[in-house]
Amino acid sequence: MNFQIYAAKSTLHPYVKQYYYWEDDAQGNIPLPQHLFALGDQYIIFLQSGEAICKPANHASFSLPPVSVIGHFTHPGQLQLNGPVKMVVVQLNAYGCHRLTGMSMHTFTNYYRNLCKHNNQLWQQLSNTLFEGTTPDEIGSILDTALENALQQKAYPLKQVDDIADYVQQQNGIVSMESLSGKYGISRPTLERMFMEIIGIPPQLYARMMRFKTAMRSLQQMNFRQWQTSHYNFGYYNQTLFIKDHVLFNGKTPAPVESGSAAIAQMPMPDMAMQVAVAG
Repeated sequence: MNFQIYAAKSTLHPYVKQYYYWEDDAQGNIPLPQHLFALGDQYIIFLQSGEAICKPANHASFSLPPVSVIGHFTHPGQLQLNGPVKMVVVQLNAYGCHRLTGMSMHTFTNYYRNLCKHNNQLWQQLSNTLFEGTTPDEIGSILDTALENALQQKAYPLKQVDDIADYVQQQNGIVSMESLSGKYGISRPTLERMFMEIIGIPPQLYARMMRFKTAMRSLQQMNFRQWQTSHYNFGYYNQTLFIKDHVLFNGKTPAPVESGSAAIAQMPMPDMAMQVAVAG
């Protein structure tokens, strides 16, 4: 297996986070590398060989075309890969896809869009370039050049949603919709409509995602007694609220809670190798 991570050029920030190159000659089912897909981000996938089948919860399974964008995934799901596989993945932030493509994002939440059918031929051309005699070491520079070109072709308006999303993330999701409306002088219905168009999910759900990711990171650093006395710092006023979000985003109650153990803060992270919507 050859799995590489490349940093995106600074001029692409914050829209583009990083790139992944993955090649595996194994036949049949192949597990995902750890932390490949994370909750709250979107991804452009260039697939040269192999088959990728998404199985989101409460949604029919679907196979990804050779060039696609996926997410947001708001519920747990599985990504099944049949090898041998060769693919390049671009990790975007919450509003990066809209900035690059101008698509209305709510149309493929928990689903995908085929970029070969997009009105911009850049995506098919980029796919061809990535896999025509390219070495893995060239992947990063090819993507940098193409995505810079995409950003320069047309400036799709973000309608201040980027500022609001960044603020929610800075606050670790601990923010009310009323305070957001007041801070930015936007009514809640307008705020929700803008988020659906540019990010693809309501602002309240996005805030829950950010809060949950922060809580999961903190739980890895604490024991249960510490978490009991400080969980409210992460926006959870009791353990029940955290469990509710864990079920929403990971599909099950944390095992230590089910068993009545006092080791909830020491529980392992979800099986990120096979999750689509995860807290990484």
